[in-house]
Amino acid sequence: MAQSNWPIGKTYPLGSKQFSEKEIIEFARTHDPLPFHLSKQEAKESRFKGLVCSGSQAFFYFYVKAWLPLFGQSVEAGLGMSEWKFLAPVYENESIKAQCTLIESRATKDPKFCVNKWHFEFLKEKKTKEKVQYLYLEVMHLNSAPHV
Repeated sequence: MAQSNWPIGKTYPLGSKQFSEKEIIEFARTHDPLPFHLSKQEAKESRFKGLVCSGSQAFFYFYVKAWLPLFGQSVEAGLGMSEWKFLAPVYENESIKAQCTLIESRATKDPKFCVNKWHFEFLKEKKTKEKVQYLYLEVMHLNSAPHV
């Protein structure tokens, strides 16, 4: 079996983002219409005491805006997600940053392809650098694709 050509252990910064009230509510209307995502007043009365992003909002933002431009041309198929953990809320206008690390890459029977396991992390940018969520994404890639 062929070897994978991908750099295991390499971390790729995906940028940072502050989600506005409007962005949180618009995302929630379509994807997660819970009161603490849709209304500042409801959110104030919730356990969060303020408007928070949907758990999936950060991942989908960084996946589309940063990860796909880096690696989308090499994707053959998505294979799954695992261990998606929401550790802390992301509040309105709170700055978070994202990064992903290639933690595993294995060749397939067809040497044109490999299966990569990515570890995504989302962290608060202020003081504590607290991790707010993480997940693993497994993707079949072209083995010969250029790597950033």
